[in-house]
Amino acid sequence: MKNIFSGLSSAVMIIYMLYRVFITLVFLPLAGSLRGPTGIYFLSLVLLAALAIGISFTKRKIVAASLASSLGLVAIFYWWFFICRASVPIWSDFYWFVVPEMCFALAGFCKWVVSRP
Repeated sequence: MKNIFSGLSSAVMIIYMLYRVFITLVFLPLAGSLRGPTGIYFLSLVLLAALAIGISFTKRKIVAASLASSLGLVAIFYWWFFICRASVPIWSDFYWFVVPEMCFALAGFCKWVVSRP
């Protein structure tokens, strides 16, 4: 059962990574520049997710869970301070910019919990 849950958590993390790369490289250039602040934010999310996924397949799963959790926290702070403070809260942005990152963070945390002895 542990292997199934760990595999499911890994699948969620990899699916998130594919989703974030697709959104960043396909849709972000239509809305703005990859060199601007928004582009740097989304490229750093991709880098942080790739790093967390890579480390999650080693014995340092606590570090991967910490990186995944920090990705979720960064997404919440970005949504609150940069999207909500600029205008009224846009809940569709919450669904697109925070929920996938929180699923990634939860999957990274679950993978660490399952792998503990």
